[in-house]
Amino acid sequence: MKIKHSEKVIAKANNLLMMNYEAEKIYLDAHDIVVDDNLKSFFRELAFERNEFVRALRSENFNLGEKPQSFEGLNKLSRAYFIFWKNLRPLLKETNTLELIDQICNIKEWGIDNYNDLLQEFNLSLSLCKLLVEQRDLLHYKMNSLKVRETLEV
Repeated sequence: MKIKHSEKVIAKANNLLMMNYEAEKIYLDAHDIVVDDNLKSFFRELAFERNEFVRALRSENFNLGEKPQSFEGLNKLSRAYFIFWKNLRPLLKETNTLELIDQICNIKEWGIDNYNDLLQEFNLSLSLCKLLVEQRDLLHYKMNSLKVRETLEV
């Protein structure tokens, strides 16, 4: 049985798709800038994770009868994207990994906040709700893992 979602839920779901797309773009751009092979691998993994999130969210929206937003040829990115990119970019050529980890955690918190915002809506389908919780919890787990790693490095 398909649930008819409100325009507010659809808009928030599309915002979540956009946020994941932007986070993936940040990580891919970071991958292209860093020279350290470990950091390149790290950013590639982060970008892949967000790409998988976008694919799963689009698929879920399609299964629920909604048309997922397309980012092909997109030339307008959010203000949050530019703020995160402005703060992250200078750190990519430095060796201060603690500040770099802090910025990555900020990006993950941005994602968690967006997931929580959508999860507060009424009448989400069970499959969408499960997907959102799973992705949000993975972001939270990885953010906490980074913070633990950062603490151990101090």
